[in-house]
Amino acid sequence: MKYAIVPILIMCLTACHVKTKQANKRGLEYMKQNRYEQAVAEFNDILQEDAYWLPAYYNRAIALANTQQYKKALEDFNYVLAHYPDHADAYFNRGIVYENLGLYANAIQDYTETIRLRPGFIQAYHYRGIARFRMLDLDGALQDYNRALELGRNLQIDLSAAKALGLNSSALYFNRGAVFQKKGDYESAIADYTETIRIDPSSAKAYYNRGIAKLSLSQGQEAASDLEIASRLGYEPAKQALAKYFGD
Repeated sequence: MKYAIVPILIMCLTACHVKTKQANKRGLEYMKQNRYEQAVAEFNDILQEDAYWLPAYYNRAIALANTQQYKKALEDFNYVLAHYPDHADAYFNRGIVYENLGLYANAIQDYTETIRLRPGFIQAYHYRGIARFRMLDLDGALQDYNRALELGRNLQIDLSAAKALGLNSSALYFNRGAVFQKKGDYESAIADYTETIRIDPSSAKAYYNRGIAKLSLSQGQEAASDLEIASRLGYEPAKQALAKYFGD
């Protein structure tokens, strides 16, 4: 699974040259428009003028990651962290890059460092939970998802409208549901998939997973209903499940 890397924190030094600021601003505007190659070109120009300007490395890393140039992005994040070791957002975004590369242990280390530097960083708990799930650390993943949801409640966040914080809360409930399902706690899984659907009624995977969980509890009629909805939403595995479990 790949995750968009966004400029959570854009570094700009007040003493930087006007030309550099303008180029940096153009690069950020390109990123807002998803024109990442043009953004990279702007940050390259900055670094040709000043090879030590950290904001350009950080911003270029984000642009590179969004074009799946993960190894180059890692080089830039590594440079930033070598000179600015307390940059929580750089650790977080580097963790996403590691996760996209399948280097889950590295990703977990970076998310853990992010949390050490910023204990209330909800996304870091969520993403670390995903990496732990990938490594079959179900208890660790569940702990992280629970903590992310707890932080959201403590901040009095409406988790159904949490995009302002960059938190995909429907994915958070869905992912926790997947952990419960993997652990055989089907009732808890169903509850989380139901919450996912409440937040995002178009989530075909949530209907599908809830249907499969209901099958495990011998709730055949309700399972069929969920699988039919997932099928209508275009989720092919749901069609296959309907044929397998409810076909003639």
